[in-house]
Amino acid sequence: MNLDLRQFESFPAEFSAEIEASSMEYEIAGVEFRDFMTVKIDIQKVKDEYYCHGRAAVPVEEECSRCLNPFDAELSGNFSFIIRTSEGKNPAADEEDILYTKGNEPVVELNDIIRETLLLSLPLKPLCSEECRGLCPSCGVNLNEETCDCRNEESDERWEGLKDLLE
Repeated sequence: MNLDLRQFESFPAEFSAEIEASSMEYEIAGVEFRDFMTVKIDIQKVKDEYYCHGRAAVPVEEECSRCLNPFDAELSGNFSFIIRTSEGKNPAADEEDILYTKGNEPVVELNDIIRETLLLSLPLKPLCSEECRGLCPSCGVNLNEETCDCRNEESDERWEGLKDLLE
């Protein structure tokens, strides 16, 4: 996805787009994209710099980390970056939030920024619901759908002496 600053006549400006989310440049392992991704960017111009603040959101299907069932969710996140023309300037390697363009061609590619935003919005342990009971560690049955007769009384023999205190 490219952002062409020549399409705006005045600033501040707003850019909105809906793009096919299933394309390869946004692929994230373990996540299946649904429908379209929405991207909105507010752009401010100060001299030769463009200050951009945006949001990306996409409906996805993830796998619950407790019960392993797929469920629908949404990945969304905010991002910010600055666009500068590279005429007469040496782009510094440590300026990761600054994108450089040629003065006569103010077009920047946003795929990496959007993909990074979506990756950072992934939960560490996706859950289908907070009440998800997961799988039985003994028989593997989904405890959200049925109950099992397993008795999980595995104990560490090092603690056996303390059980006498409870009686």
